[in-house]
Amino acid sequence: MTGSERQKKAREPNREIIKNLLLFDNLTPEPYIMSESDSSNRIEPFLRWAGGKRSIVSYLKNYLPSDIQDRLYIEPFLGAGSLFFALRPKSASLADSNPHLIDCFIFVRDCPNLVYYYLHKHGNRTSEKYYYKIRDEYNRSYASAAQAARFIYLNKTCFNGIFRVNRKGKFNVPYGRKEPPFLPDKKWLQIASDVLKSAIIRCSNYDIILATADIDDFIYLDPPYPPLNDTSNFTHYTKEHFNIRDHRRLAETMHELDARGCLVMMSNADIPIIHELYKRFRRQSLPVRRYITCKSVKHLVSELIITNY
Repeated sequence: MTGSERQKKAREPNREIIKNLLLFDNLTPEPYIMSESDSSNRIEPFLRWAGGKRSIVSYLKNYLPSDIQDRLYIEPFLGAGSLFFALRPKSASLADSNPHLIDCFIFVRDCPNLVYYYLHKHGNRTSEKYYYKIRDEYNRSYASAAQAARFIYLNKTCFNGIFRVNRKGKFNVPYGRKEPPFLPDKKWLQIASDVLKSAIIRCSNYDIILATADIDDFIYLDPPYPPLNDTSNFTHYTKEHFNIRDHRRLAETMHELDARGCLVMMSNADIPIIHELYKRFRRQSLPVRRYITCKSVKHLVSELIITNY
């Protein structure tokens, strides 16, 4: 069996699992899972993500164009998708260069109950030993609903919610001692699925997605930030790094989008090089608290909100 055939087989739902899932639908969620009342009021990202915008999404909304819902929403550095879930746009194009992340989003969109079926089992068995067992399974497995559940479980229990891979592309983040883990419940994943159905989701570099952006489209750019100091390095997002040269190239892309008539908003680090790259655009500093070292300590830093409108 070829690699592509194995991946296709891994994506096909197991008939026995589907049968069990129908019975599982009647079970009461375990205590560690988010309550129904919490998940019914608003939709939060179901993942943690380094540099995620969950804590400042209400501020970001203040900088959006008033007719945002009439525009195609494009986000090529998806991460956890905090702004996307807060807006629930009518139509969207979402992308990320991380295939693990994109596979998870696709399976949550297409079969949220099956993802929850597996995720519930992880929540009941969680421990440090179990974490490393699932991490090993994850690094040997292909895209599937079960793999999406492993991804969410590891994301919620690993150190600081970081996604990092080694040179071989294997996830290697240590255990984060999250007991019990704060896992999304079935209704939370179902709502996320409903919102994601308005979107085309692709694994792609940002420049490929933005090549098709047209006049009046709205684009939100949230790239991996340049390090604020020698120890705060978040560029191990995929096997490739996102360095200063990449930031210069992204700045050129934003100037091209501006000339094309697109509306663009960017979040980035409040440092001199970023001010220089985007000096033609409106820039607003926003104080936030972030982990900027490898230790679990938050520091007050500034982010830039950059817009061409």
